[in-house]
Amino acid sequence: MFTGIVEEVCKITDIDNTNRGYKLHIEFPQFLNNLKIGDSISINGTCLTIENIIDSVYTFSLSPETLKITTLKNYKNNDFVNIETPLTINKFVSGHIVNGHIDCKAKLINIEKDINSWKIELKIDQNFTKYIIPKGCICIDGVSLTVNSINNNIFDVMIIPHTFSNTIIQYYKNDIEVNIEVDMLLKHLEKMKND
Repeated sequence: MFTGIVEEVCKITDIDNTNRGYKLHIEFPQFLNNLKIGDSISINGTCLTIENIIDSVYTFSLSPETLKITTLKNYKNNDFVNIETPLTINKFVSGHIVNGHIDCKAKLINIEKDINSWKIELKIDQNFTKYIIPKGCICIDGVSLTVNSINNNIFDVMIIPHTFSNTIIQYYKNDIEVNIEVDMLLKHLEKMKND
């Protein structure tokens, strides 16, 4: 479980895509050196397990389902990713509760500066719009954000300078895809209503 508050932006140092599977190698900063093999980490909002550690480079395997649902297969060497360690008892929940289970991808259709913030508009699969409400929570590439508005299957969020500078949002461009985890409470409510 995570909170959607990115702790560090880290660099992909290598990608293995062989018949033995797909692996990401990511260089972690020194202050996260208490992590160990088997720990879960949020990489762009996707919960992955540390499989190996050599010096400061951590290795993660991606399952076929992860490759299908997330944007992680689109990344290349030297690209950056958002990192968050799991929620602990003594950790503030500054964002919202996030599972690290990506629901879908969204396409970034516009990013523009608005005074000292950035407005981002995204297009999402129509099947997921029922989980997006104005002023509700959404997790984009592992970042807990508040939905401003939604119109049909296009919604927008505002990014403050701190979030922009301390996440991969600073590298966003029009037409890229991003990972989306919708508010799990709304999914549970829908299931209870339909059961």
